Amino acid sequence: MQAVFEVINAIWNQLKPPQAFSWQTLILLSLFSWALSFLVLTLFLQEWLAWMGWLFLSGGVGWSSWGTKLNLLGWVFRPGPWITGALVCSLFFWWQGETSILPLVLTLWPLISAAIAIIPRCLPNLNPTLPDPATRQELIILLLTALLMSCWFRFHFLTQDWLINYPSLLSDDLSRSGFVIRIDQGAPPQRRGDLFLNRLEFRVKETLEGRRWSEVERWLLDRDTQLVGLRSQIQATRGGNESATEDALWHLQAEVPPEQPSPTTYQLNLQAFWLGPSSRSKGYVLQKKCQVTQVVAPTNPQVVVAPPVTPPEPLATIQCELGSQTIWLDDSQNATERNSGEGVG
Repeated sequence: MQAVFEVINAIWNQLKPPQAFSWQTLILLSLFSWALSFLVLTLFLQEWLAWMGWLFLSGGVGWSSWGTKLNLLGWVFRPGPWITGALVCSLFFWWQGETSILPLVLTLWPLISAAIAIIPRCLPNLNPTLPDPATRQELIILLLTALLMSCWFRFHFLTQDWLINYPSLLSDDLSRSGFVIRIDQGAPPQRRGDLFLNRLEFRVKETLEGRRWSEVERWLLDRDTQLVGLRSQIQATRGGNESATEDALWHLQAEVPPEQPSPTTYQLNLQAFWLGPSSRSKGYVLQKKCQVTQVVAPTNPQVVVAPPVTPPEPLATIQCELGSQTIWLDDSQNATERNSGEGVG
């Protein structure tokens, strides 16, 4: 019991205010405010007293650590304003009570800390004073450092928002980036464009497989109009957790090259154009090549019938590549293509 009293006495000796206007007074006021917040029954008073307690604590901690200096590689660093700024930002975060404000709080923390360090040295006793050249240099370096830190914090959260809204950026070519380095050397995740190409392939096969050759040729000639309905079907399958902001930036298209392998075979290129942010100036297109081939309907040899006047009309079958190719649109001479992995065939 004696040891407990000695600890309490030692703490009191540290917090006992030498005068009314001191940092110890602010610490005691914060403890007093928090104690009252536990005693009152009104929710508004509880929050207001807790808020005032945190405010007194921020001022007391900042005041007590104001004269502390650390020498880091020849640069004098004052941790007091940064600690006070962190407490003030924590107060804002607690006041809002939402995790969505965390990026804003961390972005403002260096600027608030710099303001806490600069304003008292430019307004001693509320009198505007121009610091000496050495102090001005120190404050300018502090302000620029705070601005740089805020920019980096904001850039970090902006990049995270991009990756959430545009997950296909993780599969982009980042080798030419000046500020992004890929740490994970494994296979990049599948782009949503590949997912849409697989869905488009399924819909095209469902539409053309086994149909009469004349109907398939008419479909290929009128493919732009036909693709409108297929896009609507693919759009309807997006929903729930698998939808993303970037979905509206993928444009699906079907292309029939002018030169074809043979009169009984059509090459059909299913394409997904990326209209969003990219590592290249004009973006890229994902392409999956398909072949629509004319086949003759099989006959039943056990059934003997009279030979028809006209032979049966041939049907169509379609086969597509397992993977897609990435074609960079800003390569005007030679399109750079690379295999993007296997998709749903």
